[in-house]
Amino acid sequence: MKCWMSILVALAVLLPLPVLAQEEEGTGTAKGSEVNTTGKGYSAAYVIEQSTGRVLFEENANVMLPTASMAKMMTLLIAMEEIRDGRLKLDTPVTVSAFVSHMGGSRIYLKDRQVWPLQTLLAATMVQSANDAATAVAEKIAGSEQNFAEIMNSRAKQLGLNQSHFYDPHGLPNSKDPKAIDMQSAHDLAIVGMELMKYPLMRQYAATPWMAFSNGTFTSGITNPNHLINSKKRDYYPPATGIKTGYSAPAGYCVTASAKQGDMEVIAVVMGAKTGSGPESSFGIASHLLSSAFANYNVTTVVKKGATLGQASVADGVSKTVPAVAAADARALIKRGEQGSVKIAFRGGMVAAPIGAGQAVGTIVVQQNGQTIAKIPAVAGASVAKNPWWKKFWPF
Repeated sequence: MKCWMSILVALAVLLPLPVLAQEEEGTGTAKGSEVNTTGKGYSAAYVIEQSTGRVLFEENANVMLPTASMAKMMTLLIAMEEIRDGRLKLDTPVTVSAFVSHMGGSRIYLKDRQVWPLQTLLAATMVQSANDAATAVAEKIAGSEQNFAEIMNSRAKQLGLNQSHFYDPHGLPNSKDPKAIDMQSAHDLAIVGMELMKYPLMRQYAATPWMAFSNGTFTSGITNPNHLINSKKRDYYPPATGIKTGYSAPAGYCVTASAKQGDMEVIAVVMGAKTGSGPESSFGIASHLLSSAFANYNVTTVVKKGATLGQASVADGVSKTVPAVAAADARALIKRGEQGSVKIAFRGGMVAAPIGAGQAVGTIVVQQNGQTIAKIPAVAGASVAKNPWWKKFWPF
């Protein structure tokens, strides 16, 4: 008997520990005392259309709540900005520290002194929601979790996120200091999600349900816990394009979800759901909010680049007017049945000749329900020569 007990203990030491419930596909009930619902099965929700920035739904949207692993969106955004600005590259080698190798929760079992290309760690952070990968990225950029958290908070301020505060790059609850927990509002999470989805690589990973990966005994690949993008899951939502899930006892089940139909792309943030799967889960609530947005709204190009939308007055030219042409497209999010809510007007003063085609001649203003939603330059659709000098004395 003692022999068998010794063997079991040895196996427990040698075998990889199970991933903790920081970012899982659980179907149980969230038990955190801080998960307060609105009476609708969640703590907060926010829905925004990306191209127009129009808010379609919000409830407790500016209340700071635990983010769980959705905090990793800011980590990934900062990493992509480092790459964009040339301070890092996708193939930059990252050496794993002893601290990273002991990370708990969802992970890829990084080992002390292993070296991985940055891109692999970014993929693991987005797809697997790996806490060790996120921390390795943070240490590469700033040297420590604490230093990186300062960068996260600084970037949040630059983005105008007033309901965000970070203590670490991953969102794991802090057992030593329960108050040191990453917090954001649903509104702020949506803004970070929109910024992150500007990067094609992040958009690709956000929509990836599974990716091959092997690290010693961990050989099963990395799996995305976002049911919305996985056709094998009960909560699969075909228009979904990402982005990031989160679960912890204080946070409950959360998701920053995105979906696209035609020219309309919507982000829906759901925080504090009680269950991990089904209609009352963060996925079920998010898909309902997304479907409602697509059913009730449509993104329409109300001004097309090159369209003539008025005539600009010309001073001292061979022609008294010149066509005012839109220099860019303008789009509007229109509620079903409210197509007449958009008004378009050209505004410009007198323009002195000579005028070259493409020269600025004013502004095209787009208003919806009396509010200005877009201003785009109006340019001359043709050239207009200046009158010869003698025309001032002999205007015939």
